Amino acid sequence: MRSAILLLVLFVLGAAPAGAQFAFAPSQVDFTGEWAPRVYNTHMDIGDYTGIPLNEEGRLRAMSWHPDQLDLPENLCRPHPIDIGLRVSVSQLRVSTELDPETRQPVGLRLHVWWQEPEQVIYLDGRPHPSPNAPHKWSGFSTGWWERNTLVYRTTHLKEAYLTRTGVPKSVKAEVTTRMHRYGNVLTMVFIIDDPAYLTAPYIRASSWIYDPSQVIPPFPCEITPDGAVVPAGKVPSFLPGQNDVVSDFATEYGLPLEATLGGEETLYPEYIKKMKTMKVAPRTTTTHYRRTQ
Repeated sequence: MRSAILLLVLFVLGAAPAGAQFAFAPSQVDFTGEWAPRVYNTHMDIGDYTGIPLNEEGRLRAMSWHPDQLDLPENLCRPHPIDIGLRVSVSQLRVSTELDPETRQPVGLRLHVWWQEPEQVIYLDGRPHPSPNAPHKWSGFSTGWWERNTLVYRTTHLKEAYLTRTGVPKSVKAEVTTRMHRYGNVLTMVFIIDDPAYLTAPYIRASSWIYDPSQVIPPFPCEITPDGAVVPAGKVPSFLPGQNDVVSDFATEYGLPLEATLGGEETLYPEYIKKMKTMKVAPRTTTTHYRRTQ
């Protein structure tokens, strides 16, 4: 009789939905609702890699990128990866509770952003990350945990994309650790990006929102119109090595040493200012060149 009961229990556990095997970590802070972005520092100049710990491979690829690539027909409706999608203007944000489709029990949080409508689920039920060979998505795969009143979550399985909208690359090996904190009606996220392919150190940036219960996020229709594209299909604008004059234009426009604008881990630290004072500074000009929303 005991053996029969034991077999019945094992059968029931084995037949339980996958989501039921995890224990949901209850929210210590209520992030749900509508959040209006606080837009600041939203523009970067093409050729501005300052403060980015690029390695040689990342710098070479960034300098070969041409801003007209964004106007290719295949890129007109291409979403941003979620860590940029949460930053570009105007990134109206909605946070809701994610429910297991079978048990209807809470398993995490769902983030919805207006621009290109990316969505990210942050699982808080203890499930593991999938195999490294699992498909990569624009929103990746995220699991979170609580550190006092801060929600920390790790995102893997992101598609190859840009670190910034100035052509700095981000590989499929990149992982993003996000710290999400609410102080009153202000929501702040700090993104810590690790990419062993193109970075030698973490790249950190932050965004903030204001709680706005009256906000209504409209649909984001995007229609691919190859006939009306700025750049015709089949052409991929790019710069060959050593031929990107836009990079030097940024340095001369702001009167900066060219070496200082090319990024690198060394440029992250205050001591680099002393080194900059020994460099040759390009004469300031009034050159106008490409600017893109970050």
